[in-house]
Amino acid sequence: MSYRRWTSPAETAEWIILVGAAFAVLGGWIPWMGHAPYYFVAGVALIGAGILMLWNRSAGLWWYFGMFAAALIWSIFKVGLDGWSLLPRLFVLALIGIGISLVILTSNSPVGRPLRMAAIITAVFYVVAIGSMLWSAVS
Repeated sequence: MSYRRWTSPAETAEWIILVGAAFAVLGGWIPWMGHAPYYFVAGVALIGAGILMLWNRSAGLWWYFGMFAAALIWSIFKVGLDGWSLLPRLFVLALIGIGISLVILTSNSPVGRPLRMAAIITAVFYVVAIGSMLWSAVS
């Protein structure tokens, strides 16, 4: 019986590509109904980040972080600073970002080692984003 670590960067990249495909396919219907193509664009960006991570490129972490930052800016522009309205748009993306950062921190790959400080910084950013959304929602 072989043992495969569930925290391998390649497997994480595959999951990110699958989540991105789901966002892109399901979010592709939303513009047809007259709404913004946010979920489609986010899905394509997730697929791009996953492919970069699958190729062991450090740009995958930064691509994902840039996609999250763009989603954060778009969400605040769309709904303001209302935590309940921001949660459906950003919560899952922030959780995935924390997962990516944790995988990079625990990885022994040559790509992951130099990115450890960047992974810590991005993880803190995601946690602060979640905390801010929840704080705004309950206050």
